[in-house]
Amino acid sequence: MSIRWSGANSGCTERTATRVPTIPRPTSFLSGGKTASNQWFLLTTSLTLMPPSALRNKPRSSRPSSCPEAPRKLLQGAPKMIFLTEDDVNDLVSMDDALTAVRTALGGQGRGTTNNAIRSRASLGPLNLNILGGAVDEMQSLGAKIYVTGSGAAKFWFMLFASDGTCDALMEADRLGQLRTGAASGISTQSLARADADELGLIGSGYQAWTQAEAIVRSSNISKIRVFSRSPQNAQKFATDFSERFSLSVEPVTSVDSAIDGADIVVTMTSSHNPIIEASHLRPGTHYVFAGSNNPLNSEAAPAVLSGIDVLVTDDLDQARIEGGTLLRAVDAGTIGWETVGLLGDVIAGRAIGREGDNQTTAFIAHGAGSWDTALGRVAFEKATAQGRGVVLPISGGVVAGRR
Repeated sequence: MSIRWSGANSGCTERTATRVPTIPRPTSFLSGGKTASNQWFLLTTSLTLMPPSALRNKPRSSRPSSCPEAPRKLLQGAPKMIFLTEDDVNDLVSMDDALTAVRTALGGQGRGTTNNAIRSRASLGPLNLNILGGAVDEMQSLGAKIYVTGSGAAKFWFMLFASDGTCDALMEADRLGQLRTGAASGISTQSLARADADELGLIGSGYQAWTQAEAIVRSSNISKIRVFSRSPQNAQKFATDFSERFSLSVEPVTSVDSAIDGADIVVTMTSSHNPIIEASHLRPGTHYVFAGSNNPLNSEAAPAVLSGIDVLVTDDLDQARIEGGTLLRAVDAGTIGWETVGLLGDVIAGRAIGREGDNQTTAFIAHGAGSWDTALGRVAFEKATAQGRGVVLPISGGVVAGRR
């Protein structure tokens, strides 16, 4: 097969493009529809047209001076990237892995060794491009997650980098996100809930609710769950499936009040624009997790609720000031000030005091942090490498010489 680097440059000599090995198409792409297939076609086509000079790492001086610039020389020995599908991630990492990894990231945040690149968004009509990332020194890793929302569907992607800048992996990241989001709530329970807490009130039964409940069950002595959902059918299915999986009592209920009455831990995982928890719901000794308000339009607790919390923490204050709907409404209403909001990472690192008595009311307001994806993504990559999982991409993840 012959190609020209640029038809507009008559001095560019014709070259032969050598085909690299065909990349097996993962199952998730086969079921992803036309858009996913087009993405895979563009990826494989661009790789197929790599010139021999790029594959053999020839010096740039071997390129005819009249030819437009060809691909840069890569550092010798640069490793290949691997691609992990949702099935790979699901098989490789567990909730226990997520609890350990996210605790490492949060503790590092308290010690100053974890950094978050807070979520930024760019709009195109009804769609939003979302990008966030993080760096976790304890795991010598950096990572970035990117996804598009607004169409009623989304696809999450994560890229993992080593401490030298090498891109180790590209992953489908929906399962990764479910696990790390749930894990943060479980860790808040370990740090802030009463030791004898054994009843969980869960508001929401969507795809994120399962990992919320699982993480808390694995982090406490929960023996009973009551779940409320706008869809009674979803609540019933959640109750049936979860009770079978974890052998504990899970009861679907028909109201918020029924779900949280007598609960030691209350979790909301919704996209509600209107508060679900009111001041009248507050109960001394309860630990609350508001996990669904990473949008300035959303709010899961009324402003008066937060003024009644004795220990109030979030995951990242910079993120909260931009998109933390529950916190923003309370600050705007004057019921709390930002100075009253602490960080869960500080509690884990021992730099802030958590619960001091059984009658204290505590709350964790989560928005999601890129460092959590980074920490768990590293675990997934290391396990994949050890087990030979994933597709090895015929491209180098190594950095390019002479670049900053």
